[in-house]
Amino acid sequence: MTPDLEVDAEGVRAWASALVAAGSGLHLNPLPPVPGPHWSAADAGTVAAAAARRTLAEIAEDIVATGRAAALTADDYEAADDRAATGLRRIR
Repeated sequence: MTPDLEVDAEGVRAWASALVAAGSGLHLNPLPPVPGPHWSAADAGTVAAAAARRTLAEIAEDIVATGRAAALTADDYEAADDRAATGLRRIR
């Protein structure tokens, strides 16, 4: 039998693990602030840098969540495959 959908669950898990590691790395080692020039806009530059760091943290959280969701999906795929195989074995 040739399946219509073939998923490399271990490959998905490896990709998911890399995503979680990348997102976690962004949290652990955030980009350093970039100092602005020394004039009145320097405060605005500091605020902009802080906003950029918050946005990067949100992106990192999304990357981690995507990795975790992909790993769970691979688990669900294998569980469904196992259930289908068990059901087919019961047919006589």
